[in-house]
Amino acid sequence: MKTPVFVFDSLNLVRGGLTKAVITRANMLTNEFDEVIFLTLRFQSNFHEIVNKLYDSGQLNKKIKVFNLFDDVMTNKLLPDRRIKKRKPVYQVQEKGFDIFKDKRDVPPSYRYYKNGLYIKYKRFNNKNKLVFIDYMTEGRNRYRREEFDLYGNLVVARHMDTRTNKPSLERYLDAKGKCYLSVWIDSEGNPYRTLLLNNKQNKEFKSFFNFKADWINKKMEDITNPVLISDSRKTDELVTSIEGKKIAVLHNNHYKKPYDGSNGFKETWDYFLNNINLFNQVVFLTDEQREDIKKEIGEKSNYIVIPHAAAPVSNYNTNYDPLLAVSVARYTGQKRLNEAIKAFSYVVKELPNAEYHIYGFGEQKNSLQKLIGELGLEDNVKLKGFTTNPTEVYQKACCSILTSAYEGFGMVITESLAAGTPVVSFDVKYGPKDIIRDGVDGFVISQRNKEIMADKIIELMTNQSLRQQLAKNSKDVLERFSSSDYSKHWVNIIKTV
Repeated sequence: MKTPVFVFDSLNLVRGGLTKAVITRANMLTNEFDEVIFLTLRFQSNFHEIVNKLYDSGQLNKKIKVFNLFDDVMTNKLLPDRRIKKRKPVYQVQEKGFDIFKDKRDVPPSYRYYKNGLYIKYKRFNNKNKLVFIDYMTEGRNRYRREEFDLYGNLVVARHMDTRTNKPSLERYLDAKGKCYLSVWIDSEGNPYRTLLLNNKQNKEFKSFFNFKADWINKKMEDITNPVLISDSRKTDELVTSIEGKKIAVLHNNHYKKPYDGSNGFKETWDYFLNNINLFNQVVFLTDEQREDIKKEIGEKSNYIVIPHAAAPVSNYNTNYDPLLAVSVARYTGQKRLNEAIKAFSYVVKELPNAEYHIYGFGEQKNSLQKLIGELGLEDNVKLKGFTTNPTEVYQKACCSILTSAYEGFGMVITESLAAGTPVVSFDVKYGPKDIIRDGVDGFVISQRNKEIMADKIIELMTNQSLRQQLAKNSKDVLERFSSSDYSKHWVNIIKTV
């Protein structure tokens, strides 16, 4: 019996499409394999809380075992600390002897601490008034150390800063007793290199952080029966190929540089994968179009296979939708180009003043998007709704959904919308829209990035309800075209036969 092993950055409660897709696949594989394992690589002070919430909410099958690099090598595990009530004032906002100023720009709140006119430190708290980190300053107002705390008030990371660049040059990870169990040096480009594992009598030095991660994975492999390692990100390709065993790479994203259409070559982050594609036993594409593009560039390989994401069945169809509502479920990032969607919707509002556009997501562009909404005078029409755990409900309330991404790997939001009975209006980008949407049958694919044409299609759906209902009826075919049974069969087969 084989054991699927996902080598992955991190799991989280608020997550994008990649993490959602990987969790969906892992849950499916528990039906066929005795063990399914995640090896996660990012430091998360609340790692156990995240995993337990994923289990308890049913989002992650409890048969799946999740190990984290930092948590696994820690000597004294970080458990809930009852001593938090006895902590010194450093864990509180008020501190005797300091002049304290609240930073009005930050939400949650932050505070700057002065003594005799000198800026000494900066504290950030979360929404529950728990201390998140403290920055310490030199007399020249340069940050020389950051201390980060977990949910229980334990100091978990000390980042020692290069005062010239304001970036970490050394990171020390601390256990429940305050002992450093891992020390990582950082170069001027922000890359970790020399690493010290300080594990009582088994101290070990690594020339690179990469070697440390590989050593950890190799040790985990010793306890796993016939592991099949899966790399779902180009960040983990080199690490996965350095490990003995069977290997699968999955392509979740567009591999081209801007403008993402093949006219400007490959992204540098894809160099290792494209130059070492033969090191993988299987390479899984999500779309036929991307497979053909790679084939044209580097030739056909015997390890290529296309397995699109499955469309998730909907348990309850709600046909009571708002004919003047459009929605998007997308991260607030540059890739999603939500600014174009908002501008396109401004044309919709000129024709239909009561039309609304709700955007569900999270990300660093939230403030800039809100500013754009204000500049266009769309505050009553366009709403940033935040992250949703129930996209099906969001889609079923709407007349249509909108996709304006610069690029995608597949576009799970398209199959989710169609499965919910909601037509999609999308720009034609690599990859996904024209593989999934049947233009004029269950949505519209706009070949040029023309916001006025997009607006016309949205208006057409909002004003022609017989058309909208016909497209909605056709959209449910997505469950057969991208069936869960086919998806499961293909994935189980390649893991068993790899």
